[in-house]
Amino acid sequence: MQGSIYTFILATLKTYVAYLRTKLLLIVGVTVVGALLGLLYVSFKPIKYTARSSFVVEDSKSLGGSGLMGAISGQLGPELLGALGGSNLLSGENIIELAKSRSLLRKTFLTSYDGSNVSLADRYATSLKLKEDWLDSRKVGVNIDFSLSKKKYSRLEDSLLNTLIDRVIKKDIEVFKPDRRLSLFEINITMRDEQLASLFCTRLLSKTSDLYINAKTKRIKGNISRLQHLADSLQRYANQRVRTTAQSNFKMLDLNPQYYDQEVESTINTREESLSGMIYAEVLKNLEISKASLLQETPTIQLVDSPETPLPSNLIEWYEGLIYGLLGGLFAIIFILVFLFEPKNGTE
Repeated sequence: MQGSIYTFILATLKTYVAYLRTKLLLIVGVTVVGALLGLLYVSFKPIKYTARSSFVVEDSKSLGGSGLMGAISGQLGPELLGALGGSNLLSGENIIELAKSRSLLRKTFLTSYDGSNVSLADRYATSLKLKEDWLDSRKVGVNIDFSLSKKKYSRLEDSLLNTLIDRVIKKDIEVFKPDRRLSLFEINITMRDEQLASLFCTRLLSKTSDLYINAKTKRIKGNISRLQHLADSLQRYANQRVRTTAQSNFKMLDLNPQYYDQEVESTINTREESLSGMIYAEVLKNLEISKASLLQETPTIQLVDSPETPLPSNLIEWYEGLIYGLLGGLFAIIFILVFLFEPKNGTE
């Protein structure tokens, strides 16, 4: 039984080999064409560079959690702590979508490429040869530039800038967490210009970090500012009451016993001095609590890796394209001849 199977396999192989020999010229021709196509692909394939940045987000603990915020929540209650800004509406996960927001991408595009008025949007459109296409287009037909010297862009320029942003979102940007268990994030920017990719990645991360931290701490910073203003006002008032009380006490040294108005005024001033001091102390305590809450709520974004030139690219050497094309053509024609055509006794 095994001998018959072996004989069958051997006979089949001989049949296919003999069949392929009859098609040797065709196989060589297709293989050469495949090698040429590989060379053409390498020649015309645009080179893209990938700028990579990784960073760690150390986020605040949720309301009522462990540590400082939990202790403050136990002392003040969740209502007062919430009023001071101790909330956790934004989590570290949101930074993924925040980095791909249109507003941040627009702000990043409208920064300088080389220290001049040439913006990153200008360089991006030039690298993709979009400006020539826009100039030849019936819908546009004018020279478009996104110079930083312009105070306001036209409706057409805004529309075309939005198309650049859409392209970046769909094709050029990738924001993700390599490991869901860690707080490590990664931003990859892939563009045809090496310097552009590096600048875009660095500036986008910077703007994302600033916006994220401001969003997390904006409310509590406002509360600290108001409490600081109130504390300064109370301090001035308390200092004034101290001076007034001292003056009243000094006048009482020469007081005629039949006049009691100065004594009453001195008593009132002393009481107001004590009351203002108590209020000032309480406001000052709440101010310090707010400052401690701000420290707890402020996230830390630590850069781990930044883009370093030369950036990794998708460059394929000519000999690699030649080999890939040659092997691709060879395997393709053999597959077609073997599986789509049935050899008959070593011939077609």
